[in-house]
Amino acid sequence: MSLAFFKKRDLDAIGIIPARFDSVRFHGKMLADTGGGIPLLIRTYNAAKSSKHLRRIIIACDDERIAKACEKHEAEYIMTPKDLASGTDRVAWAYRHLDETADVVVNIQGDEPFLDGKIIDELFWPFSTSLCSVGTLVKRITSLDELLDSSVVKVVLQNDKTALYFSRSPIPFLRELPQSKWLESTQVFWKHIGVYAYRAEALQEFVNVQQTDLESSEKLEQLRLLQSNHKFYCVETKHELIGVDTAEDLARVKKIFLSQ
Repeated sequence: MSLAFFKKRDLDAIGIIPARFDSVRFHGKMLADTGGGIPLLIRTYNAAKSSKHLRRIIIACDDERIAKACEKHEAEYIMTPKDLASGTDRVAWAYRHLDETADVVVNIQGDEPFLDGKIIDELFWPFSTSLCSVGTLVKRITSLDELLDSSVVKVVLQNDKTALYFSRSPIPFLRELPQSKWLESTQVFWKHIGVYAYRAEALQEFVNVQQTDLESSEKLEQLRLLQSNHKFYCVETKHELIGVDTAEDLARVKKIFLSQ
């Protein structure tokens, strides 16, 4: 399939936000109040609605408490099974059961309250004109703390802006220098921003491919498709997103929103 094929028409896209009530690190965080009585999940949903490319945004949830919050705030949702293995599995299940025909499905993390539709849009267009199965965002790492933090996912890029590998370790390893000098010596360090744009067929293949040894080792679901020879097109963003993983993260986010 040629690149020209994708330029002939605008690809139809929807967004799906996987929302699981139980969280190992922060129980019930999707419904945590971010200020003004607005749950974290709804804050993210409203932010994503400003995207110019997404025709529809749906929350894929597994709990009646989340469903009630969606109804209260007039957010579209679909109930999914509780036992799905990952957020992407939840997105794929929702896509199938919505009887959707979108070309592209954007997987939006529900704990990103500072997401903006512009961030989704800056990913969508470059990805939609590529030949890759999945598009995602990356940002340069400028802090040694970030580089060494295992919760910050790093990515090594190939010359064509596709991902060579994702890892929780600081990669690449600069053999000749102490770690304190790594960032000042090169600009090869990138972190992964977890917004994914899947071509519909790649999303369905994700759930049909068994979990790989790399995915199991790193606890990074994107390695499943990468190890199955799918290409991830990486688009640089200047935006900084603040994910909510702990009660401390929530307190910081709530303080920002209340100050506004």
